[in-house]
Amino acid sequence: MRVAKGIPSLRCELVQNLLTQALKDQSRRDYGAGFQIVHFSIQDDHLHLAAEAKGATVEQIARSPRLLSQRAKRGLETKDRDMIRRGVAGLAISFARRLNKLLGRKGKVWADRHHRRDLATPTEVRNTLLYILQNFRRHGTRVYGVGATDQFSTAPSFDGWLDVRATHEVYGDTEPWRPPARTWLLGRGWLRAGGRISTNDAPPLSPSVRFSREALAYEAQMAARRAERGIPS
Repeated sequence: MRVAKGIPSLRCELVQNLLTQALKDQSRRDYGAGFQIVHFSIQDDHLHLAAEAKGATVEQIARSPRLLSQRAKRGLETKDRDMIRRGVAGLAISFARRLNKLLGRKGKVWADRHHRRDLATPTEVRNTLLYILQNFRRHGTRVYGVGATDQFSTAPSFDGWLDVRATHEVYGDTEPWRPPARTWLLGRGWLRAGGRISTNDAPPLSPSVRFSREALAYEAQMAARRAERGIPS
């Protein structure tokens, strides 16, 4: 989900707290039992989200009139995709209102409609977890040593790391967003595709990231020094 031009960088604690509160409020809505965001990553101008959705049954709809749709009125269950559309749309509206209030502005927050990809296999889910939780490295953040995580994501509270050291306690986050996964794939199934994820693993760099020759030379020099001392890179 990408924000419109003119919105300041989202990578700050205020926006992270705003997003977390929006997710908590969403979990209490009538569709909270069928939709949840499990993981997120906040980048300068966009969010990455890992969501789960399960369509509402006729019984659930009967107990919550607000879930009624034209399809449900005909006695049919809503589909998983209906629920994920409803959940993402609700989050987009809630986040936009909160962000505009925080910034003291009015107007459009999102640049366009969100891009979604449905995941069906352990490999797809594991690759997506790596992409979301390590997305800050894709955008050029340099990390040295083992165990570092992105503060502005659910990475510090993720229990699937092989070698994590920077947990949410390190960042002083006493109430991290970490709802238990409801699906087998996002819960434990992804482990079948390669096991736990190392904090040294990273998605490919974004094509827009460029490092100067001086920065690359300095990094190579530091890597050589760490290797001499037996320090992992």
